[in-house]
Amino acid sequence: MSNYLHAGRPPRISAEHGTFEPRLLFCACYSLFLLRAVAKRLRPRRGDAGLHQFGQRESIFREAWSAASVTVAASFMGM
Repeated sequence: MSNYLHAGRPPRISAEHGTFEPRLLFCACYSLFLLRAVAKRLRPRRGDAGLHQFGQRESIFREAWSAASVTVAASFMGM
């Protein structure tokens, strides 16, 4: 944890000391949220509601990553 606080990134866990469940869950959630983000962008917009926000949207990869990281963290916290 101190590496995360001082370096700003999580420590690397070797395969023999770590578990793979969080990584597998993240990969599954990421792929689902990536499909959701692509489908969301392909839908036609209604009226002028989203025209002023066109340049402010994050990329589909960033949107999927943030949604997956929140979901995985919440699932391991018991929420």
